[in-house]
Amino acid sequence: MTSPGHTAQIFIVEDNDPDVFLVEEALRSHGISAELQRCHDGEEAIQALSQIGQPRLPHIIMIDLNLPKVAGLEILKYVRSLKQFDGVPVVILTSSQSKTDRTLATQLGADAYIAKPPTLPEFLSSVGSGIRALLERSGRQPGARIHRAFCNRPRTRIRLRTQPSRLPSRDQRERNKFVTFFGFL
Repeated sequence: MTSPGHTAQIFIVEDNDPDVFLVEEALRSHGISAELQRCHDGEEAIQALSQIGQPRLPHIIMIDLNLPKVAGLEILKYVRSLKQFDGVPVVILTSSQSKTDRTLATQLGADAYIAKPPTLPEFLSSVGSGIRALLERSGRQPGARIHRAFCNRPRTRIRLRTQPSRLPSRDQRERNKFVTFFGFL
């Protein structure tokens, strides 16, 4: 395992902003330091993945199944067809509860399938512990910072604090909007 000061590189393909926010909250709540590179659709993801070389491989790839332009399972097939991504865990994070989707994702090489839980505590727990387990299995145990980058956009790094109560009031209000919107009260 790496030391707690190291940062995990997580490549996430998710078109829904609130879900990305919740993933960040799950990482933070589990003390995981991560740099997120996000793509909003499947086409964007395939283009970005094709440009990633060996020294810059992500530690985890996280894919939603229901994406615009190219479906999540197609991205999974693409990732598993590239030799440079051998050994990089792929997590499917989706709202689909379908056993067929789960089976197909596993057959195509997904290392984990997380159906988005309906409550905030369940979401934070299952996503955070799932990512932590994959990082520990792959030899990385990050500390407690999150950075974000977006595909096809200027690289943006945002440092998020580990204590939700220490967030500035504007960030706290935004967090509360997401929580209220999804009914996680």
